[in-house]
Amino acid sequence: MERKWKPRAAGILCIIDGLICVIPCILVALYFLSYGWRAGLGWLTFAGALLVIVGIMPIVGGIYALRRRRWRLALAGSIFTLLNSVILGVLGALVYIGAVADNFSVQPSDLIPFVVILIVGLAIYGILGLLALIFIIRGRREFS
Repeated sequence: MERKWKPRAAGILCIIDGLICVIPCILVALYFLSYGWRAGLGWLTFAGALLVIVGIMPIVGGIYALRRRRWRLALAGSIFTLLNSVILGVLGALVYIGAVADNFSVQPSDLIPFVVILIVGLAIYGILGLLALIFIIRGRREFS
């Protein structure tokens, strides 16, 4: 059987997505961990652990896609690439709104640059995740 490019491209896209996402997810998880212990909110530590899993899963799926092993794990990694764009968008929105709300003088014009960057960034990020998912599904026969 001739080896095609789809699983390799999907693996590369998943790994890039995971690397972009893993650092912010780990930082937010560490913040949740420290804040959760101080405030007595145990669910924040659980949320932090989930964020780390969400950040690492595309890397694991991308590695399996590059090796053409375990199609289901590669598929799960590519699905997490789509979830990462939503999660990073929500985290980015919360951080920005929190920073703007500290001034208590939120003008609609203050939000325009953030909204533009968020829409463009998440669109590109979501398209890369969607391409990874399509390549994994289309290249299913190449996995052993």
